[in-house]
Amino acid sequence: MKILITALLCGVPFFFYGGPGAHGRRSFVALWDLGHVFYFSLASLWLYKYFQYRFPGHSFSSVSLKVFLIVLFLGVSVEGLQMYSGDRSPDIIDILRNQLGCLITLAILYPQKGYKKIVFLCVVLVLSNVALIPLVRGWTDEWIARNQFPVLSDFETGYEVDRWKSEEKICIQKRIVRHGNQALRVQLTTDKYSGISLEYFQGDWRGFRDLFFSVYLPEDDPLEIVCRVHDSAHANHYNDRFNRKFLLKQGWNDIVVSLEDVENGPRNRLLNLAEIQNFKIFVVEQEKKRLIYLDYVYLE
Repeated sequence: MKILITALLCGVPFFFYGGPGAHGRRSFVALWDLGHVFYFSLASLWLYKYFQYRFPGHSFSSVSLKVFLIVLFLGVSVEGLQMYSGDRSPDIIDILRNQLGCLITLAILYPQKGYKKIVFLCVVLVLSNVALIPLVRGWTDEWIARNQFPVLSDFETGYEVDRWKSEEKICIQKRIVRHGNQALRVQLTTDKYSGISLEYFQGDWRGFRDLFFSVYLPEDDPLEIVCRVHDSAHANHYNDRFNRKFLLKQGWNDIVVSLEDVENGPRNRLLNLAEIQNFKIFVVEQEKKRLIYLDYVYLE
């Protein structure tokens, strides 16, 4: 038990520091998140053994309820403390992962044999498979992305939408398409900045000349979009990245961005084409909500 306590204490700092960061590989991010399940599975084991020792006459149900509630309290406390950490933010899904770790331990320790234990184990197994979905999706799309490259996203698989981040609603659809059978529908809002960001992709763009992407504008009212690209050394200000405006007209707009221009985008340095970290399309302070469709993002 001393080894278990030591392992649990050593794991505490990782709730507040470390990890894959904002641009880590999706599979690594998903695997890191599953650390909540593993940690609180071990914590539940220690708590269960502790209560068994302190209250030997208590039933499994009584001890399990204590363990479950303590894990819930600890999980909520950790997420609350993360608000004061510069590297973390609270996430209710992490609390659910903590409780899953607790349930896994309790299912294994369940003393009775027969259908009740089988049902308990089956429920926990189903929940565990649900928790594994982000990891499986990450691994799958990373494999697809490696085989697609230099296509960065063509939206021909449902996994590809996970490569993109947006505060607005985005979805893959088949009605308006430039290449293949599917494209991405992007709802833009009236926020100061509204758009979509490619965050998971092959980031070494050396040896390529241009970046291509197609945007469909369904309305006849023109729309100005901004294309930005930054690398891993980005200092998070306008003059340290590539920015360019494009005016969209109704219908498909096939846009070409020179990677030489991207490389020379920052004012005081060359952008590192070997470590591209983000490609974003956005609009600024629109008077009304706008709709665009994105398709066939690739290098040539």
